[in-house]
Amino acid sequence: MNSKLVDEAPYHPGYEDASFEQVENPLMAELAQYRKMNERYIETAKKIIEFLGAGNKAAA
Repeated sequence: MNSKLVDEAPYHPGYEDASFEQVENPLMAELAQYRKMNERYIETAKKIIEFLGAGNKAAA
């Protein structure tokens, strides 16, 4: 009987994004912060390498 009630539940626009309050794991939050910081360092290193590579091409 429960599944029949769910099948017949009316649609309520605007509630698609409704969610329950989520408690974030502190360890996962720290890991996400570390990954974000690491990504910034990698992008900076890539830009430095591109800059140095462009300088070598101009000198040649």
